[in-house]
Amino acid sequence: MSLNDIAVYLDSAEATRARVEFAVSLAKVHGAHLLGIAFAPTALLPLYGADIGLADMGEALEGVKVQGETALEAFKARAAAEGVSVEGRLMKGMSEEFPRDFACVARHVDLAIVGQPRDGDPLIGQYALVERCLFASGRPVIILPSGAEKIEPTGTMVAAWDGSAEAARAFNDALSFLKPPKRVVLLVGVSEKGGAEPEVDDMVVHLKRRGVAAEVSRFSTGEGDIGRTILGKAKELHADMIVMGAFHHSRWREFILGGVTLTMLEEATIPLFMAH
Repeated sequence: MSLNDIAVYLDSAEATRARVEFAVSLAKVHGAHLLGIAFAPTALLPLYGADIGLADMGEALEGVKVQGETALEAFKARAAAEGVSVEGRLMKGMSEEFPRDFACVARHVDLAIVGQPRDGDPLIGQYALVERCLFASGRPVIILPSGAEKIEPTGTMVAAWDGSAEAARAFNDALSFLKPPKRVVLLVGVSEKGGAEPEVDDMVVHLKRRGVAAEVSRFSTGEGDIGRTILGKAKELHADMIVMGAFHHSRWREFILGGVTLTMLEEATIPLFMAH
């Protein structure tokens, strides 16, 4: 998968800086166009300030808008300094609608970059933003920790393989990342209860045909929390990025992140490449 355009979520939080540097570096390598998106709410829900008066509300809303505009200008300046094609967009509306609107924009680019849920602006439902991107955009998403230990995925890549359609989709979407690294390791969970092991040999052959030389590393799914086990294995391998499929528990009105997905989102210290 080649990258021609990338959408990046921006806010006034400190975590945005790492996101900007990562996005600019990635766009420069791929010759991709960058689209920075910030949000300016048109109203503050009672949840965010039950005692706020109308005058104060207007002042608060204007302040958030200015912060978004400032973040966009800094983003555009940083990209332009590196010779990267860039544009900024300030989206306005209700807070609860922004995750859906951002996911709609993400459908028209090759990749979306967001931060870990705990790092974002409290005016935005950060978990909802990540969920909507993963499950409603039809595009892969990179979730970047604010204090990412590594932000240039050029060394070892770890890919979690369980034989699922979600994992296959993630692998295919991540090919542009899997080719440059020096090492690609497929992590395969094996049940201690004697269940069937996910078929991995065919995937190794498929990746080889695509120019990716992958090795297999197996781990026991009975070692504890699978998400933490994957993170631990990635740390042992000094990985630069983790590739995996994203899962949720419910297909009803609201998406609910699955256990492994949630653990990875909350505790990863390196970029996560996820697709559904």
